[in-house]
Amino acid sequence: MKKYLLLIVIVQAFWQTGLTQDEAIYRHYHLNPVLVNPGYTGFEDVHNLMFNYNNHWASFDGTPKTVTASYHGPVGARIGLGGMFVSDRIASLRRTKVQMSYGFKFLLNDFKFNIGLSTAYEQSELKGTAILDPLIDITDPALIEATDGVEIFDAAFGVHASYDKFFFGLAFPNMIRARVDEELISAADEKTVFKYYLAYFGYKWDLGGEYNFRVEPSMTIRDVRHAPLQVDFNLKANLYEDQLVGGFTYTLGGGNRFSILLGTQLTNFGLYYSYTTSFQQFQQYNDGSHEVSIAFRFGERRVQLEEVGQ
Repeated sequence: MKKYLLLIVIVQAFWQTGLTQDEAIYRHYHLNPVLVNPGYTGFEDVHNLMFNYNNHWASFDGTPKTVTASYHGPVGARIGLGGMFVSDRIASLRRTKVQMSYGFKFLLNDFKFNIGLSTAYEQSELKGTAILDPLIDITDPALIEATDGVEIFDAAFGVHASYDKFFFGLAFPNMIRARVDEELISAADEKTVFKYYLAYFGYKWDLGGEYNFRVEPSMTIRDVRHAPLQVDFNLKANLYEDQLVGGFTYTLGGGNRFSILLGTQLTNFGLYYSYTTSFQQFQQYNDGSHEVSIAFRFGERRVQLEEVGQ
């Protein structure tokens, strides 16, 4: 019966043309904002490559697992390009997403501002073996369509900026979202321009001392597709020239959650791990959520924007 109920939830999510959106699943977005905001594309004068693995509700059969590979970096004094590949697995439901992002940079004294746009192609499908369950009605049109697969085009817009040690960002995911495999259906034909948003701001505070201690408090507000309004309170700390990274996140909304972060950054290599537990009753049936990221930074630009003019 538990398997049957889980499948019902999955099919319903599929019929609404997608899984819970990426903006709601990553905990490491404050390490690499391009995961949730195309406005961060090429913001730094260095190339960034990150591999991310996310396992939600560990130990519960058929729970969501997400693998992400992302890259972004500068291709000129003002232009940035990025790409992302996402693979989602929830029980018998499979989703693959390929995304390209484009950024344009402005600089005015200490104020650095980036705007970005992303376009994405998604393909979701339900494995045919899912309808072999004797409790499933194989004539259900939602199941039939799910096994055939759904293809979606998606576009998002965002900005990211910094002034001295203060930073902020604003993203609008799912600005254009339409099916490309057949005529639009009501669930995919909704007006989504500026309907969903994700906003964050924070401050990088250098405390100095013999441990080169730096703290970074930040706050994120997000109202994204198929997820309740959530507010994240983040605190990240770096010691020993960023060789040791730690922090926590407390989330209000969606049942409330608490996450801890541990990691290290050695020259151009970074390794990070987060564990998340929620305050919902469902927490008693699983071992929490785990997220691991491996990051690489390389090819720092020698020609800065100040040197080529405004």
